[in-house]
Parts: sequence; structure tokens; C-alpha cells
Amino acid sequence: MEKIITSQDEMQNISPLLKGIMEFAFDESCIMDKDGYIIHCSESSPLIWGRPNSESIGRHIAELDSASPYPELLATGKPVLGKLHIINGMTCITHMIPLFNEKEEIIGAFGVIVFRGMEKLKRLMRDQSFDPDDPSSQKLYNQLARAEASYALSDFIGADPEIKRIREMCKRFAREDYPVLIRGETGCGKEILANGIHTERFQSSKHPFVKINCTAIPHTLLESELFGYEKGAFSGAYTTKRGKFEIAGSGTILLDEIGDLDASMQSKLLRVIEEKEFERLGGNTIIPLRARIIASTNSNLEQKMAEGQFREDLYYRLSVLELTIPPLRRRREDIVTLVKHFLKLAGSQRNFSSEALEILKTYDWPGNVRQLRNLVTKLSIMAPEDINCFTAEDVRSMLNKWEIKKTQSAEQTGQQLMSRSINAEKERVMAALGETGYCITAAARMLGVSRNTLYNKIRKYKIDIQKSAK
Repeated sequence: MEKIITSQDEMQNISPLLKGIMEFAFDESCIMDKDGYIIHCSESSPLIWGRPNSESIGRHIAELDSASPYPELLATGKPVLGKLHIINGMTCITHMIPLFNEKEEIIGAFGVIVFRGMEKLKRLMRDQSFDPDDPSSQKLYNQLARAEASYALSDFIGADPEIKRIREMCKRFAREDYPVLIRGETGCGKEILANGIHTERFQSSKHPFVKINCTAIPHTLLESELFGYEKGAFSGAYTTKRGKFEIAGSGTILLDEIGDLDASMQSKLLRVIEEKEFERLGGNTIIPLRARIIASTNSNLEQKMAEGQFREDLYYRLSVLELTIPPLRRRREDIVTLVKHFLKLAGSQRNFSSEALEILKTYDWPGNVRQLRNLVTKLSIMAPEDINCFTAEDVRSMLNKWEIKKTQSAEQTGQQLMSRSINAEKERVMAALGETGYCITAAARMLGVSRNTLYNKIRKYKIDIQKSAK
């Protein structure tokens, strides 16, 4: 690449041609002086910086983009091309090109965002150039897919004092290696927070963020998913497979819904955390655990521990650093801010009437932030194009539909949950007994309960340990 030679005066007073290039050739662009302060911004800049140009010009690039490659450019004097990173919660591909004077001294830089949001680039690949049989194309597409799913702490939106405190705690947690336990109701943003901690800690895509839902995978398969397996470890194991712990490398692994982990896996996970190593199924090679563990749950772990369904020792290992996210009904003042954010994400120019917003602020939101986003998205898509403002009636109609469905299924759901809870506990007890050869002491230790508690459960579920032991 040829060097771009300019002058201080030309930088301050950009030509119509350069201005046109800044406006139309890229998703966003800006010019910085030698010290990293913004001189010019394209008109699209507010979309990426989240503030008008008048507030961006004169600010240091690090204030707007903490992961800016400008320090690297100054140190090397070379362009930084194709950098994939997150700006204000949005994944972007950026270029930054140094500007030189006639003495070939760096006097600033020209920064451009080639793609704002990976979905645009992914769509281009799908429609035109993506070849699923090409390993390099597949690798790039996977990287983009992962990047698109990334969140920053700024995506955990809210001005509530508790939300601000949580964001600050996450910044501190990001500097540590200890496990983190994130607690909160369904839909309150546990995954966003976990991903945000990871992004705050690692600005590079070299450190993966790997998520596994402990409830989405059958207990019998979860061990192989976490630890991997060697070829021939069991019937159907035709190749060696790396587990999630291994794939996570030196990055982060999120164990979502950890409270529903069965007794056997709780025991194995505890050993991995304590010893910081594991083996693939059927293997003899010791693999060091390098990934940082973040666990999340919507379960009442105290109750589960009291009932012998969750190990106390595992809880204390996972909760070295702990956060509890308040439900949306406890931070109602954030609802309006969230609504505006979700309208922006939906690409909608509409808004809500003051009466509609009041209804949203008084509703209890059992599905929390996820439910609110669902409502905003549905209204944005389903409403006629000539409607610019959602009314109180629009909101009531949507909420009433949810309440009717909830009422119709409440009784059935309650019965199902009770039955599932009983069956799950019985299965955990029987699994522990089976794995320990029906040794009461060993099974009680695996379950994290006393011998007397285990005997009570055996009687409760009418488990014939003598017959089963044979």
C-alpha cells in the first residue's frame, strides 16, 4: 500500500471528494490527529458511537472505542486492516490507515468501518460467495457467526443503580481468573452479562466464548459434550472429538442452567474445577483446564442444596464471584430505555404513546427483558406500515394474549413440573447408587447429603437397594 501524504491543513479542511468518500464508501469513517483526537466524522457516525458528531469531534478515539487499533498503528506506522472487534456493543470490521506529512511523519489516521454488524456480511456471503465445501469460507463464516453473537457490557442496558453496580462489578470480575456464578430469573440477561465479562477481558477473537446449556443436552451425553471422547471410547465413537472445555481453550466457558445438572455430572465438574484438569472419555491424556468458568442459573440453589439436589461444595467452588440480576419488575424505570433500544435493534422508526409506556411500566414481566424485547419486535413487524405510534390498546392486546395462554396452561404446567421434579430427584438418587455400587456412604457423598437424608429418599421413592445391588 502506498503511503497517504497530506498536510495538517488538508486534514483540518477536508476536500469535497474526501468528504464524499467518507459518507458513501463506508459504513462509518473518521479522521484522527496524531494524538488520537477525532477531527472529522461521517454523518453515519452517531449510529456507531451512540452520540451526535458534535459530541464526538474533539474526543479521544479511546473514549469512543476502547479496543481501537490506533496505538498499534502509532507503534508500527503500518495500516491495521480487517480488525474484528466490538464497538458500543456492535461487532464491526475496521481498517485504520496512517496519514503522513511530506517528511513521512505520522500526523494522524483515517479509520473506516467496512461492515457495521456482521449480519450484513454474513448475508452477502450466503447470497453470493459462500461455498460450504470450502474450508476457508466455512471458517470465516463460523467466525462471523460467533462474532455476531458477542455482547459487550454496554449491551446490559439500564440506568438503575443496581444495574450500574453490576456492570462495574463485571469490569472487576473480568480481571480475575476465579469462577463466576450469575443468578437471576429467566430472560433477565445472564448470558449477555457472561458474554460481556468475556469481551471485557478478551478483546481478541483468539479466546473463544463457549456456551453449553446443561438442560438442553441429555445427562447421558453431557459428559462427552463437556470433556470430549477418544475414537473407540464407546459404540459409535468413530472419531476423536474435542469437548467444550477443550474448545474453550484459554477463553471462557458458560455453563448455563447449572442448577439442573445431575448428581453424577456435579461430582465430575467439581473434580475438574478442583484439579484444573480433565480427560476425554476413553482417553488417558491429562488435559489442563485453561478456560475461565462462568455458571448461570435461574434455580433457587439454597433450596436445592437443602433438598440434596445440588452439592454445597460445588456451589462454593462456582460462587467465588457471584452476581444476582434483579428482575425487570424491580427496575421499572429502565423499561422506557429498553423499549427505545429494542426499537432501534428492530430497525423501527416508530415509538410508543405515553399511555402505552405507562402500561409497559406497570406490567410485571414474568419473562423479564426477553419478554419485553419479544413484544417490541412483534409489534414492529406485525403493525401496519402506516402506524407510527403504538397505542395503549396495541400493548393491552399483546399482553392479554399472553395472559390467556398463561392461564390456560398454568394448571397443566404445574402438574408437569411437580411430576418432573419428583422423577428427576428419583433418577439422581438411583444414578448415584448405581455409580457407587449401592454404597450408601459413597452415594450420599456424591449427592452432597447425609446418610440419613439418603435413606429417607430411598424410602420415599421405594427403591429396593438390596434387589438393585444384585
